[in-house]
Amino acid sequence: MTVVLHSSWHECGTDTGSRGGCLLTAPEAVGAKWSELAESVWPCGLGPRVDHEVNDGLRCPRRSSVARGVRCGKAYAMRFFRKSPPPWPTLQRRVPRPWDPPESEFPGIVPIDTLQFAPSEQAAVAITGISAYINGFEIFVTRLLRPGGPGMDVDPVPGASSGILAGRQSFQISLLFADGRRVISRKPDGDSEPTGPILRSRGGGGTAHHSLSRLWAWPLPPKGPLEFVCQWSMYGIAETRAGIDAQLILDAAQRSVRLWPQDKG
Repeated sequence: MTVVLHSSWHECGTDTGSRGGCLLTAPEAVGAKWSELAESVWPCGLGPRVDHEVNDGLRCPRRSSVARGVRCGKAYAMRFFRKSPPPWPTLQRRVPRPWDPPESEFPGIVPIDTLQFAPSEQAAVAITGISAYINGFEIFVTRLLRPGGPGMDVDPVPGASSGILAGRQSFQISLLFADGRRVISRKPDGDSEPTGPILRSRGGGGTAHHSLSRLWAWPLPPKGPLEFVCQWSMYGIAETRAGIDAQLILDAAQRSVRLWPQDKG
């Protein structure tokens, strides 16, 4: 069976003059319905407008407008060439460790004002928030540089150690507990259990003149005064301190919200 479809749509690849046309050779099974034949050519069912057919006297209904036919062609092309996105990698669940930040707990907020360290002409640093959990606390540190001056991505002193790395290395923050222990922020020492209190970065972000960092401290501090010690030598901030009563953190830890306590691990 040979069917000629005359249409006003010329995207089928054959131009027969003033009106488009497609020469199609159907399978031997002539008894197929016109809808099945059309669907084999235009899978989305929105083929071009058909005027008439020849050969077997098979009368076909009028299709939709040219615009619908064009939409069909685009939709079919997109479906044909679009690649399926790769599957998401399987995330391995990490078993929480006693010194890690809890993953099923909302913290209690420590009620403090901004704890500002002594600023320099170029920079200022402050503790702008503390959140307490059942096993430790999170510290939010904000660093600011004077607007209009060099940013953290530019060397503030010509000839000094260059780059952002040098600026980060010159910034230090530590904790001084009431029992005399001092904890300095540093990278984790593998997965082994810490031999003492830890203070680790939990990330952050900002701009060239503004930075917000998060630090995780474990364990909760002992009762008594708790001092935060800051130094940023590249921007003229020598060692300076600010402190609070550790009881504020201990009380906030008791207000934290523990979820799904029946789940372990």
